[in-house]
Amino acid sequence: KRLEVVNHYFTTDDGYRIISARFGVPRTQVRTWVALYEKHGEKGLIPKPKGVSADPELRIKVVKAVIEQHMSLNQAAAHFMLAGSGSVARWLKVYEERGEAGLRALKIGTKRNIAISVDPEKAASALELSKDRRIEDLERQVRFLETRLMYLKKLKALAHPTKK
Repeated sequence: KRLEVVNHYFTTDDGYRIISARFGVPRTQVRTWVALYEKHGEKGLIPKPKGVSADPELRIKVVKAVIEQHMSLNQAAAHFMLAGSGSVARWLKVYEERGEAGLRALKIGTKRNIAISVDPEKAASALELSKDRRIEDLERQVRFLETRLMYLKKLKALAHPTKK
């Protein structure tokens, strides 16, 4: 399908938007496939296996190319035969926040929101803070339930007075 999309791009006057609608793929994906084909030919269109992560040195090389050679994210993805510019954007953000060490510390095969290995002390303090908040919430809930129980007992006593 990728080659078909790219061939359609080169053999017609249709733009990315029209091709995107015709083949049911995102416009940015069409643009990425065309760029990969222009740079690497048909081998650039071969799908990458899922779960395979770029090694840290490649990440650093890609980020430095974006910064030093003023490449766009899409250009860098095409040049280095990456699946798309999303990874490049994430690597750039990690590099800006944590430098090369941050890129080397990216874990393979984890979700994005926890992809950066954290300092053990920070992780422990975050866990402790989370526990403290949970304890406070539970204590607040206990006080609420105790108060509610007290009111229900009082209501029952008022509704059914005992004779003395």
